Amino acid sequence: MNRKGIVILLMLLIGMAPLFAASEVELKATYEEAIKAAAAAPNDYELNWKAARAARKYGDHLVVQEISGWKETARAATKEGMKYGEIAFKLNPSGIEGWYWYGLCVGTYSDCVSIVKALAEGLKGKTQMGFENAYKTDKMYDDGGPILALGRFWQVLPGIAGQDRKKAEQLFNEYIDLFGSKPDPSASVWYYRGQLYKDTNRTAEAKADLRKAADMGDKDAAALLATMK
Repeated sequence: MNRKGIVILLMLLIGMAPLFAASEVELKATYEEAIKAAAAAPNDYELNWKAARAARKYGDHLVVQEISGWKETARAATKEGMKYGEIAFKLNPSGIEGWYWYGLCVGTYSDCVSIVKALAEGLKGKTQMGFENAYKTDKMYDDGGPILALGRFWQVLPGIAGQDRKKAEQLFNEYIDLFGSKPDPSASVWYYRGQLYKDTNRTAEAKADLRKAADMGDKDAAALLATMK
């Protein structure tokens, strides 16, 4: 690359830097505003589920990007999200949003404190109920999010708590059948299924799924694939 090309590239990178930096700032601001709005309106279903959604998106960003201090910050945010998600599904048990975002908040909270601790806090029942209700109500919501979330739920549960890999695999397959050929499907489903294949000694299938997820930018899939001979 000539000098002019390098200068242009540097200018582009410098210009893009605030965009990347703003993502966390924007997510935090949205989270704080949503929590404030929900706290002021305890009987408003929409404001409460949106607070849970904002908390989960902020917490998930911190976890995925491994932002400094992410465990404590994301734990606190998603615990708040769980509170407002529960308020939402109690206000409107037939609505999908409260159940769904509550469950996702628990998932990210578990990333911060461990699944075992989350189970010890009695969160399994509500999480299962949340994802199952979301799936029954509208499994296509959030681009098939309830399908993927329920599958992951059954996959990551410890055996003693009721792990069910067959259910997980069926749900991952369902997601891929419905969304796999659509624009921008979640790479996570191939990572999750690849992980499941690896854990059930289907090495060739595992490598194929993990490679697909890695090619789509999933860092966890790439890391797991690198450990397989």
